Amino acid sequence: MNRPRRQQETAMDTQRPEKTQLINEPNIKPVDPGEGTGVPPVDLDDDPNVSPIDLADLTFARRPVEVASPVRSAKKKGLPVWAVALFVVLALAGIGAGAWYAYDQELWGGHTVPSVVGLERDAAQKQLEAAGFKVTVEESAADDGIGTVLACDPEPGKRAETSGGATITVAIARTIPQVTGKNVDDAQKALLDAGAQNVRIQSVNSDAGAGTVVSVEPAEGSQFKSADEVVLSVATPYVVPSVVGLTADAAKAAVEKAGLQAKVDYIKSDKPHNEVVSCSPEAGTQAQEGDVVELKVSSPFPESPDKLAEYLDATSKEVATYLGNEKYALTYGATFSNGDAHAVYTGAAGDMITFTANPEVGSYAGDKTDDVLAAGAPISGVRYVFAQGSAPAGADAETVAAVKAVMQECGFTGLKESCSAADLEKLGFAAEGRHFICAYGEAQGYSWAVLIGGKQAGQVNVVAMTFLKGRFSGGIDLAPYGNSPAKFIAYAGLYNENAVVQKEAADAAAKDGAAAQGQ
Repeated sequence: MNRPRRQQETAMDTQRPEKTQLINEPNIKPVDPGEGTGVPPVDLDDDPNVSPIDLADLTFARRPVEVASPVRSAKKKGLPVWAVALFVVLALAGIGAGAWYAYDQELWGGHTVPSVVGLERDAAQKQLEAAGFKVTVEESAADDGIGTVLACDPEPGKRAETSGGATITVAIARTIPQVTGKNVDDAQKALLDAGAQNVRIQSVNSDAGAGTVVSVEPAEGSQFKSADEVVLSVATPYVVPSVVGLTADAAKAAVEKAGLQAKVDYIKSDKPHNEVVSCSPEAGTQAQEGDVVELKVSSPFPESPDKLAEYLDATSKEVATYLGNEKYALTYGATFSNGDAHAVYTGAAGDMITFTANPEVGSYAGDKTDDVLAAGAPISGVRYVFAQGSAPAGADAETVAAVKAVMQECGFTGLKESCSAADLEKLGFAAEGRHFICAYGEAQGYSWAVLIGGKQAGQVNVVAMTFLKGRFSGGIDLAPYGNSPAKFIAYAGLYNENAVVQKEAADAAAKDGAAAQGQ
């Protein structure tokens, strides 16, 4: 239904926006619709789609009127959308497959790092270089797998750009670092840094500064494993040790352990034999390597060769040393069946010392000269025969006074009894020219005897002897001798030397018989 134009205009006016004044252009000439175009005018009055223009309306802006075009354009037909989509997908898939193939063939995206951990260094380096990597080698100390690859960066099995290269870590043996001359703390840290887990520190005497490492074991540069013991020897000053009151041997050992030398000087002292009485320098004094420490030691040796009782307080080795110092020569040396020493020494003046289990007699047979005392054979008795002219003054008479002179010289005390040839005659032993005085005594720990006289007129020998105190406690039958040790000693020494031997043989036979009965 067509509305009158004015009504249409009225309706449009109601929608007209705010009026806007047009700019007048005075030089523009209105154009005649049919002028100069050669086209006949068109009458649009009857066209329902055309709204006549009122010039008055040109003074206002109007909203454009949408007019449907009476002519529709024809569209060309193309590929279906799904076909285009399929083409795109296939194209992308092809491109992706090509890219993946190129990646798989390592034409781009880096190369795969070969598995080289555990290989020898050269083999690992060759594989990495073949894969295009420039190889850098680093070393790391280890206990095992020396020369093999411990690690690789980049990680084996992963892709990496070859331009970045590859670094392999190769195991090398641990070695003892240079620590000599360092202080102990720095040396210990150096060892721990080198992988040592078992470091022991020991002090050694040295002239180096206290706390300075003077040596290491194993030596510097030596290979080791982390669990191996490494010993650091650390300097400590040379100091004189405390040795007073020790035996001479123990004191010497302590001084030598301290890196010093010991010099023993035996002195007379009321201290026990062989005990260190003093030392110089004093204990605690700082010294230098090899300095001498003088030890004053209570002498373990007899005061003089005829101080018989003192031999029993010394060791066999000490006696051997003493007699050597006193220039006594070994004349005979052997042992008894029980192992006791049987040795004879002769002095420069002719004095004779016999170490024997039978000091009542001084005989020996054979030419053996084994140094049995130096070997440690026990001393059970000592016999001393004074050379002519060497006996103490007044000792050449067969009197009690002469006996006491010998006792004093030999250090004997505790005189018990004495006898003479007349006393043995009363027991039925004829003197037959024998003359003597024999005395017997006992002291703490030992017994002794003095025999002055001889077998012939004008012959006077002075003999002193000592032996273990239990010698006459049931070991020898004294009944034939009036139960007198002195008479037995005189008889064995001047009448019948075999008295001791015969008795010992009888005792041995009795002992063997008892043993046989017990089997």
